[in-house]
Amino acid sequence: MTRHIAVFGKMGLNYGHLIEAALDDIADWQVDVWPCDDNLAARDAMLETCEAAVMGPDFILTPGNFVALMAAPNLKLVAQPWVGTDWLDPGFLPKGLMVCNAGGHAASMAEHVMASILEHAVELRTQHAEMLDGRWYRSGRNSAPDARHGHLNGKTLGLIGFGEIARAVVRRANAFDMNCCAIARSARKQTPDGLDWIGTQAELPRLLNESDYIALTCDLNAETEGIIDAEAFALMKSTAYLINVARGEVIDEKALYTALKERRIDGAALDTWYRYPRSVENAEPDPDRGGPFQGSQYDFNALDNVLLTPHSSAHTFDADEGRYASIAKSLREYVQGRTPKRLVATGTGENLGDFKLP
Repeated sequence: MTRHIAVFGKMGLNYGHLIEAALDDIADWQVDVWPCDDNLAARDAMLETCEAAVMGPDFILTPGNFVALMAAPNLKLVAQPWVGTDWLDPGFLPKGLMVCNAGGHAASMAEHVMASILEHAVELRTQHAEMLDGRWYRSGRNSAPDARHGHLNGKTLGLIGFGEIARAVVRRANAFDMNCCAIARSARKQTPDGLDWIGTQAELPRLLNESDYIALTCDLNAETEGIIDAEAFALMKSTAYLINVARGEVIDEKALYTALKERRIDGAALDTWYRYPRSVENAEPDPDRGGPFQGSQYDFNALDNVLLTPHSSAHTFDADEGRYASIAKSLREYVQGRTPKRLVATGTGENLGDFKLP
């Protein structure tokens, strides 16, 4: 009997072949793709038979699709092509349903972190703007101390969270002769390559005090929500620069705005936010102040020491392919009867109560 894996969304059209290739030597498994078009009958036919499913971002954001997926009668596993599971409540998932996240985007996100660090140190945007205004003050012919920009050699980078993204950042930071340290959820018996030291959350004050650059690459959970608060900013160097590619909520929103506005730290590069527009193609006016939609109730757009990006650090074709390669590996583990290494949640159904999926 043929067993089915459903791949939903337009990205599935581009990368579904990676899943097929991963299962090529395993009999009785078929990969079906629905590109999230208007053919709901095709979607529903796949839902009737699928044992495992891969969600695309367009699939999950289209009303009705997720509820329909949760009602699939044979569904045992769902894979998502991103990392965060803070949006999921296992209590509202059918009992026993496994959820896997995906890797494969570490290189792109590490490049974003390093690009943010380099931009801050070398001040390329500022120098470019000065040149357009005819200002040559930064020229190498000027011996004034304030004509010089910064450098990375010998600077310390502290990483909050030490998963595959942080490890990719460390490899690149080491190439610039930076010193690196990190804190992780659990203690490590040995210091990983590329780090001067690694500790747990108890060592956060030390990391904040020592670091010239601080990068957040951790998951959002009960332990990390608001881990960077007003007290944490008080421990940082006044010259510190913060980079967040984790989730907005790992930094206290008001404390972040205050620290930047009052220049308690030198600046920040922010890629993740506290709220997002309904449409990224035609964002609605900001609900608090009108004008361009902002990712916070605070006016970060008015600050001149912050670099803003729209949650795009992993938005590359390389990362897309890497994520589906990661999903393909998880699905292969599943069809071979093994527990996928990237299993991150299992439904309990405890909050469903009398609610019946259609």
